Parts: sequence; structure tokens; C-alpha cells
Amino acid sequence: MSQAVAKHLPKSTREVRVGSCIFDVVGYDKSEQLFQIVECKLGDHATSIGHAFGQISAYYAVLSALGRDFLNAYTKKVPLRYERLMEATHDNRQLRVAFYVALTDEACKQVELIRSVKKLLPNVGIIRVKPDGRCRTYLRCNGKKEPKLAEATPTVVEILRDRSGRPEPNRAA
Repeated sequence: MSQAVAKHLPKSTREVRVGSCIFDVVGYDKSEQLFQIVECKLGDHATSIGHAFGQISAYYAVLSALGRDFLNAYTKKVPLRYERLMEATHDNRQLRVAFYVALTDEACKQVELIRSVKKLLPNVGIIRVKPDGRCRTYLRCNGKKEPKLAEATPTVVEILRDRSGRPEPNRAA
């Protein structure tokens, strides 16, 4: 599943390790100056869907605390020019991020459950992964496309600074 999602997103890679977290898929859309972080879940039970959304909260906290480590880990896999990196981070101060959960086509049929979870985490988007690996950025409800329900709202994550006002030093070895 993560391979299909990575093919779907621009400038993407899989399994970006930051601290104790591993982001399943991370992409960067240079036209939007937006990082896209995706948690992939194969299960279609309510607990699996809920777990995918829950992990997004932890990802936000990790990005805020370890923003520079995230950038180092991502750019080791997907090189970005210095100018592009400064543009992407607003001079190393913040990250603009869209969080997504990638769910199976079967899981996405549970539209009312997803609506309920989206009330708690409205900014999280959904990528529907079909059995053949094609990705869709909309859900189907009663035979109609519902792109708004699957839409992500970008979030600005401040890169925490140390007491001197500088970004936290890189902790990656």
C-alpha cells in the first residue's frame, strides 16, 4: 500500500524515521510548498481506522519537537536544493504539512465511521487505495464522489527552538 501511495505523491519516499516514529510515506509538493505525510493502514475494522487517525496526532508532536531531524531524514532520501529547503521551511522556522491516512477501498466504505473520526480530526485527509494500487482522493457515498470528506487541510507546524532562539540542533547520528 505504501508503495502505491508513494507513486501517487510528488517527490515522495517511504519509511522516514524521525526519533521513534517511522512515517509511512512523505512527499513534498513544491508548487504548494507543502509536505504530505501519510499513515497507511491495511485493516478495515473500526479500531484500525481509528488507530490510523490517532497516529497523526503523534506525528504532529514529533514534527514540532524534531523538525530538523525530520528534514534531515527526508532530504537523505529525497534531495532538495538548499533554496528549496529554505522555501519549504520558511527559513527553517516552520513546516506546512498536510496529514493523510491511506485506507483500503474496503475501509473507505465505512463512510459514517470516517465522518465521525473526521469530526475529531477535521484537518486529516484520506487517500483511498484501490485493490489494483490506484489512489483516489475522494470517498464514495451512495454512489457519488465526496471529495470534501477526503480533503486535507494544511497545518503549519512550528519548528521548536532551543532557549537561544535557534532551531533545535540535529539529533540524528
